[in-house]
Amino acid sequence: MYLLAAAILAATPVDVTLDTHFIHQFDSSLDGGGDVAVDRLGGQLRLDAEVTSEDSFLLRFGFEHDAWDFTGTGLGTLDPWSDVETVDIAFQWTHQTDDRTQFFGGPVVRWSGESGVSASDSVVVGGMIGLAHSINKDLTLGAGVGVLGQLEDSDRFYPIIVVNWNITDQLRLTSDITTRFGSRTGGELVWTPRKDWSLGVGLAYEYNRFRLDGDGFASGGVGEATSWPLFFRATWHPSDSVDVSLLTGLSLGGHVKAIAAGGAPLQGADYDPAGGIGLVARFRF
Repeated sequence: MYLLAAAILAATPVDVTLDTHFIHQFDSSLDGGGDVAVDRLGGQLRLDAEVTSEDSFLLRFGFEHDAWDFTGTGLGTLDPWSDVETVDIAFQWTHQTDDRTQFFGGPVVRWSGESGVSASDSVVVGGMIGLAHSINKDLTLGAGVGVLGQLEDSDRFYPIIVVNWNITDQLRLTSDITTRFGSRTGGELVWTPRKDWSLGVGLAYEYNRFRLDGDGFASGGVGEATSWPLFFRATWHPSDSVDVSLLTGLSLGGHVKAIAAGGAPLQGADYDPAGGIGLVARFRF
C-alpha cells in the first residue's frame, strides 16, 4: 500500500508541509511521591496530492523524541523509562462523492519504544475510516472510527471527529489543531484579528503506549502515558509558506503507568496539572 502511494505521489504534483515542535512540560508531583517532567522534540512531513477531481492522497511521516525525567520517591525512584522514540507512517485516501460529502480512510504503522528497542519489538498497525459533510460554506462536520494495535493488549478503538466551523470571518472552531503532533487529537477555537497573527485556545487528548528496554524494573514491558493538554497559542504568519507558534498551557489528568511483559500492570500514578511551554513551526513548500 505504501509503495503504491509513493508511486502515485511521484507521478503527481505534490504539496509538501513540514511541521516541527519542541515542548517542555515542567516538573509535576506524582501521587505516592516523586516528580515527573518531559521534553518533546519532533516533526511531521506531509505529502498531499490531488490525483483526480474526486480523489486525493496523503502520505505522512512523523517522528517524536520524548525525554522523560522521573525523580524523588515512589514511581520517581523506580524511574520506569527515560527516552522514548515514536515513528508514525500513515496513508490516507480521500474521495469526494459530491460537492459536499467526502469519504476518507487508510492504514497506519507505528513504532514506539525506549531508545535502543528494536522496531520489531515495538511495531503496531492500524487504520481509520470516516466521512465529512459540508452543511454549508461555513460548517463542515464529520465522524469516523480508528483502530490501532496495542503492545501487550487488545486493539484500541477510538472515535474520529471532524469539525470546521467558521463562526465569523475572524473566529472559527476546528478539529485540525495546531498542536496535532505525536498522538494528540482535540479541538481549537481560533481568532484571526489580522492576516499575520492568529490566537488559539484548545483542549487535546494525548495517548502513547511504548515498549520498554531491558534495563528498568519493568524490563521488556510497556509504558503508557495519557493526559489532557489545555493549550493557548499565538501564531505569527510572516508569509504564506511559514507559521511560527508560541504555546503555553497545562497538562490535565496526567497518568503514567508501567506494565509487565505479558500485560500485567505493575505500577502507575496520576500527576498534578503540569505547566508547559513550547514552539511550533510550519513550513510549506
